[in-house]
Amino acid sequence: MILTVTTAMVGCQGSMIFREQVVRTDDLLAVPGPFRPTAMRVHPLTHTETRGDGEPVMVLHVELKDLWGDTVKGVGQVQVQLRKASTTTTIGDRGTRWDMDLRDIETNISYFDSATRTYRIVLGGLPDWLDQSIRDGAPDPSRVRVLFRTSKVDGEAVVLQDEFVMR
Repeated sequence: MILTVTTAMVGCQGSMIFREQVVRTDDLLAVPGPFRPTAMRVHPLTHTETRGDGEPVMVLHVELKDLWGDTVKGVGQVQVQLRKASTTTTIGDRGTRWDMDLRDIETNISYFDSATRTYRIVLGGLPDWLDQSIRDGAPDPSRVRVLFRTSKVDGEAVVLQDEFVMR
């Protein structure tokens, strides 16, 4: 996907100068400027629920912050890992890992929730141990680990991560 950005600038005599910049969103990882994400947290709004069709899901809220601690949007790849809080579960088991690519602008926008200023990601296909406990009305405590892969302007890879225990 190619995105064309048009920037307007005011000249000395009040005339407008337009400049187009082409940005390739299919391989965009570098986030320029001081407002790129430097910290991430799994927001406490993260929870499990049962949808109207009866399917148990995890509603994950991920918040990105810039150098000054303000909430920002980010461009990168997200990996979500889920384990029982009390035991070790192998990543790769059914319903223990999900990957989202937030480098695509349309996908990125679709996950961002303006009201909470978080990325709101609804994940289905939960592992049997969590699926059944949600259906029973007493979800097992679960450890959610989120990794956000992005990069600095110079191309240096950056991985932000956080863990959260849902009760």
